[in-house]
Amino acid sequence: MPEITGVCAVTARDGLSEVLLLEGLRDAAGRADRERGLLIGVQSCATIEGANRLFGAAHVALLHLDRSAGGVGCGLGNAEVFVSGAGTIPEHPDGRRYAVVGVNVEAAKSYRLLRDLLAALPTQVASDGVVLVAGPKKGGAEVAATALRERFGSVTLLAYRKGHRVYRATHPLQAPAAEICGESVAAPTPAIESLTVRGLSLRLQQDDRIFARGRLDPATAILADCFEAPSGATVLDLGCGSGVLGIVAALLDPAARVVLADADPLAVEASRRNAALNGISNVAVYLSDVLRDVPPLAYDVVLTNPPFHQGRAHDVGIAHRFITEAAAALRPGGRLYVVCNRFLRYEPVIAQHVGPVTEVAGDRRYKVLLGLKPTASA
Repeated sequence: MPEITGVCAVTARDGLSEVLLLEGLRDAAGRADRERGLLIGVQSCATIEGANRLFGAAHVALLHLDRSAGGVGCGLGNAEVFVSGAGTIPEHPDGRRYAVVGVNVEAAKSYRLLRDLLAALPTQVASDGVVLVAGPKKGGAEVAATALRERFGSVTLLAYRKGHRVYRATHPLQAPAAEICGESVAAPTPAIESLTVRGLSLRLQQDDRIFARGRLDPATAILADCFEAPSGATVLDLGCGSGVLGIVAALLDPAARVVLADADPLAVEASRRNAALNGISNVAVYLSDVLRDVPPLAYDVVLTNPPFHQGRAHDVGIAHRFITEAAAALRPGGRLYVVCNRFLRYEPVIAQHVGPVTEVAGDRRYKVLLGLKPTASA
């Protein structure tokens, strides 16, 4: 095992969850030979570097839950994969079970995803392995502790600080409790929602782990009913979720070229499934940090219901980034449609980066803003 000295410091600015997580990893590394590690949802390159100095980069794999997370692509020599609907916990590269697993619960966008990840861990954790789970008490840590107790023989509170906790789980149970009792548990068949939007009959596969559980949420429904696109347009559904806006655009005009993009790997999977479910071929779906990972295109129309949370904290910075990157990708004369809660003030940002902005639809809770990019001659 590499010598445990000179570990990169993770500071409070990197997130208290990861400060506590790295402290727990140091404790685990000091107890035994721990050369098979997995970090789930770690969002700081400093945390990854610290773990690498403890165990060696070749022995620490990364499971990312979001393409936009800061820990993606740190270039520190780790094996990296993204969460997927099937087999959410990757096998260790050498085929053995993990000796140490560290989880930042704040990276999971839903408690359902968090519980699913933790439930899958026992089959990939060594019998003498250690799982460390860190996060805010009221933001997932207690949910995680409950889930761990269903799958591990011992779960203890290792440390707590300023409303954050880190739990240590050992003695993995190698089968769910129901199977241990001799019962068989079949995976539930995903539900399909049938709905009508703009006279189109759609089918959406529900998924509790993504935005709006894969359903058509009220804000997106307002935007789906009102946007306009010229014939044969190139259309972007930015932050696509289950893909409903892009799917509607593709069905309304089979000659359109439609691009869907989201930072959530599970949302990207859902969009691809839903496009196939609705028989659509004129769409392309990308896992992307806003537009960073999408091939460059000029768009006639951009549709977005941007997030205004970073993790579970209120933060409009990501929505502003959606608007500025979409504005740069619009053709002259292009249209940006943004749906948002009424209390959010995106009008100045749209006016600054796109052009004249008007409200074109809405109700008491939501509004649809239309920004028009001036033509070259304007």
